[in-house]
Formats: sequence, structure tokens, C-alpha cells
Amino acid sequence: MSDRGEFAAGTAGRRWLLWFTIVLTVLSAIAVVLWERAADARARDDLAAGRQYLLERRDHLAEAALENYLRRFPDDGEAILLWAQAVISGRGRDPREAAELAMQRLAKITDDAEEGAESRMREGRLALLVLQQPDLAERKLRRSLELDSAPVDAHYLMWKLYDLTERFQYAEPYFWSTLERSPKELRPGRLADWYFSQFSPNSGNAELDRRMGFLPEGQYNSDDVVLARLKAFQEHEPQAVSTATARAAFLVHLRDRETALQVLEAVSANPDAVTNIFFLATWIDLLLELGRLDDAKAWFERWGAAKDHFLYHRTAGRVLQIVDRNDQAAISELNQALEIWPGPVDWSLLHFRAQSEARLGQREAAEKSRARAKEIELLMELEAQQPLRRALLDLSRADNVGVLAEFYRQLNRPREVEAWKQLQADLPSPGQKVY
Repeated sequence: MSDRGEFAAGTAGRRWLLWFTIVLTVLSAIAVVLWERAADARARDDLAAGRQYLLERRDHLAEAALENYLRRFPDDGEAILLWAQAVISGRGRDPREAAELAMQRLAKITDDAEEGAESRMREGRLALLVLQQPDLAERKLRRSLELDSAPVDAHYLMWKLYDLTERFQYAEPYFWSTLERSPKELRPGRLADWYFSQFSPNSGNAELDRRMGFLPEGQYNSDDVVLARLKAFQEHEPQAVSTATARAAFLVHLRDRETALQVLEAVSANPDAVTNIFFLATWIDLLLELGRLDDAKAWFERWGAAKDHFLYHRTAGRVLQIVDRNDQAAISELNQALEIWPGPVDWSLLHFRAQSEARLGQREAAEKSRARAKEIELLMELEAQQPLRRALLDLSRADNVGVLAEFYRQLNRPREVEAWKQLQADLPSPGQKVY
């Protein structure tokens, strides 16, 4: 073959090879696109199946289907929430293992995602009720509320978290925000819960104590159950100042001051201690009870937390009264504490104020303070509380709702009075049919 023929043959071969390469590339690209579309379709089918399985309570199948979907779309926040629900609802794992697994994946939903607030709320709920780590739960729930304060769940959980950790003084704003966000049909139950939260926290916490495994079915809540819960919280968060203080505060309530002192001393060197209102108030109050007045004064002077709180005004009043013997200033602080919940029902504050008033020669004022303290104390007695408990059994009756409104009127709690009267007004009139 001539050189020209060989060249022509070579050129034709190269053209054929080029065309073959182009065709193969195009076909490969088409195949990839088709495969991707098929994979997307299978993933969407898995997502739909996962939703359906959850509705049918077939949690293990839901988890598997959603896991397949998340292999394809690992950052889909809605799918992560569904998968976490399946993991928690399933029965094949230890609850703590399931919670930790769910929280690992929930953490992949960033704060700026559409599901960010919901994810933080669910992490907080798991941290509180399953992992029994209230300090972690509080951080997650606070972040959820920062991202979106509209949903009710985070408000409700914050209210209950404070009840479960002896921080009843913190709960009121979260109760009111829960009530405001609750549909009308749930408001009677919310108001009843608030009554128990205020005046019988053991009863108010019974359902959650059962859910967490501290209170057996068929039994009433007790101090032993509360102590077991608070001890477990501290064991799961040994370095958390608020968690340790919760246990110590309850030990003080049980008159076990020595153990309470040990618990608080163990976290007193934590840098967070001087900015933690709950710790400072509990610690200083215990030091005053133990007669360690110089230590109490020194810690009060280190107060690095907010000063617009019930616990600050109560603590300041006691330090001014006992250590500084400055009764006029003590009265001023105690008066401010009396205005902030639970000040209106803390008759001990009125006795403290009466002591300072008496030392200042204000006998009439001291007698009035003692008389009001006695009124409130009698309202807290079982004899006075029993009619309220009976009324709470049937809040479909206007007279029962009126009993609660009158009780709060006697305590000078206008907001609760208004809420109970509104509930009374919303009840169907006698003879009115309810559909």
C-alpha cells in the first residue's frame, strides 16, 4: 500500500475511534443520568414507605426505609426527624442507646435549617427524659426557642425541666407561654398542671417520673422518688452546677444539710458557680443556716449572676438581715422578692420581714406581716387544699372552676384568676349542646 493509502486508512481509523469514544461517552452520560433518576425515584419511594410505616407503627421497617433514603440524601432535615422518630419508637434497642443514636443524627441538622428549631427541641427532650441530663437539655431547649419561639413543645419542656430540677422559681414564664400557645381544649389541663406545679410538685411530676422509670405504676410520688431522680441526674452530669444544686436543694428540704454541703462544695470551684443564680442562692442560704456568716457574705459579694430574680432578692434580704443587721435594706429586698413568684406564697419571707420590722420598732407592720403569713400558711394546709383537689377532678363544671379562681384571688394572683375566669366563661352554658 502506498503512503497516501496508509495515511487515509489511518485517518479513517482515528475518526472511527473518535466517534466511538463520543458515542460511548454520551451513552455513559445518559446511563448515569438514568441511574441517578432511578436512584432518586427509589429513594423517594423509601421516604414515602418510611412515612407510611411510621403511621402503621412498624418502626423497624420505617427506620430501614428512611436509612436507605438518607444514604441518598444525608442532609434532608425532614427525613432525619422521621428517622430519629423511628429509632426512638422502635423496641430493638436500649432507650439510652436509641436516644444517643438519634441525637447524633439530629445534630447534623444545622441551626439555620428549616428544621433547626424542631431538631434542637427533640434533642432537648431526649436529653431530659431519656439520657436524664437536664443541663444539656436546657441548653438545647434554649437554643430551640432562640431559633423559633412559636411552637409550644419547647416552652412546655422548659417548664417541666425546671419543676424536675427544683427550680420552681424559673418556671412561671414558660407556663404562661405554654398556656398561650395551647388550644382551648388543652387549657383546663394546663391550668391544673400549673396548680400542681405550684403547690404539689411531687404530684405534678408523677407522670414524668413514671416515664423516666423512677415511679412504678400504681404508686404515688414521694420524697424517695424525687431524691432518686435528682441523684440520677447528677450521676449523668457530675460537673453540671445546676444539676448538683438541684439535688442539694432537695437535701436541704429533707434537713440533710451535711450531704447538701458536700454536694455543693464539690462544684463550688466550677467557674460557672458564681454566675449561677440557683447555686448562689442555695449555697449562701445553706451557709447562713450553718452559721458560716463570713463565708455567706463573701459568696454574696462574689455574686456574678442576674439581680432581677426572686432568688437574688430573697438571698440579699437574708444576708442584709442576718449578716449586716441592716433591717431597712433587708425589708426593701424582701418586699421585691414578695412580688415575684413564688414570693406571693412564701410565707417565710413575711416572717423574715416581720423580724426586721420588729427590730426597727414597727410593731403594727410586723403584726400585719405575721398575720398575712398565717393566712397564706393556712391556705396551704391540707384542709384548705382538699376542696381544690376535688374541684380539679371535674373542670367541666363552672362552680369547680370558680373554686380555683377564688383560691388564687385570696393569694392575690390576678393573672391566674383571669385565666380561670376565662376558662369558666368558655364553658358551655347549662343545657347547651356541645358537638
